[in-house]
Amino acid sequence: MRALVTGATGMVGINLIEALAKEPDTETVALVRSSSKTDALGALGASLRTGDMSDAASLADACEGIDTVFHCAALVSDWGMREEMIRINVTGLRALLDSAVKHGVRRFILVSSMAVLGNRPQVDVDESAPYVVTGDNYNHTKMEAERLALRVHREQGLPLVILRPPYIYGPHDRQLFPRVIGAIERGKFIFIGSGENPISLCFVGNLVDALIRAAKGPRADGRIYHITDAEPVTRRRLVNFLSDELGLLRPQKKLPLWLAKVLMHLMETKAKLTNAQEAPLLNRFRMKFLHTPLTFSIRRAQEELGYGPPFTFDEGMAQAIDWFKRSR
Repeated sequence: MRALVTGATGMVGINLIEALAKEPDTETVALVRSSSKTDALGALGASLRTGDMSDAASLADACEGIDTVFHCAALVSDWGMREEMIRINVTGLRALLDSAVKHGVRRFILVSSMAVLGNRPQVDVDESAPYVVTGDNYNHTKMEAERLALRVHREQGLPLVILRPPYIYGPHDRQLFPRVIGAIERGKFIFIGSGENPISLCFVGNLVDALIRAAKGPRADGRIYHITDAEPVTRRRLVNFLSDELGLLRPQKKLPLWLAKVLMHLMETKAKLTNAQEAPLLNRFRMKFLHTPLTFSIRRAQEELGYGPPFTFDEGMAQAIDWFKRSR
């Protein structure tokens, strides 16, 4: 397999490249921007190819000589500008898909997101659930990305697999856990409600396992798969685990849900009226992470990909925290 990995310097990309380095008969090409720091990729034996998801023209021949594309790159933000997110998450994807068709890629794996299913409470939701429009830019661009990829699959015959993880954590996480840990350290973390609502998470090692299975699975073409740790956890268990392992005081403060919703509305309205560049302290994206019940079925991935997952929540957390400690 000669694989192209986009988003190669991000959490998913670099963990995937580490895993591909151990796969027999596999050559990995990392798609990187000219300004990217690439020392770690070279040490893993990956060759480099320059391209930028925000510059469609740079992607015209990104897939030359490639048989498998792992598209892990995306702009993830709870308050990003829609034009910028469309340019990277949709227009850039269009160019990459065109390149894949042009150069005869044999399988294109798109890392999507459970964000396409909206912000409402979800319990054991499977792949038959419809898209839900929330109005936020990330939700919009990930839905458009899926629709685009599926259309190219249908109309141009590009072999395609879509994986939908929820919140991803693990080594090289520079967004999710660092923000949560920072709030705990500063004594600013507040549970919304009791903190006992369940949430599905995805350890990056589990996602990487699913990505490699999706590249090889004979039944995967044209399919969408939900990928999680299988075992949902509560927000309280997650936050307590982080606090205990890092020697921090467990947060005890709670905010009633009704008050959190009022504050969210006021903060979002003010931010929009003032064209704020920074996300408000509380918005719909953060409310979803902090409170909404979110659990997803992985039965299809288990049955069709043979997906485990290989790592439990505790095992994934141990690796995530170990990397966080070493990287500080």
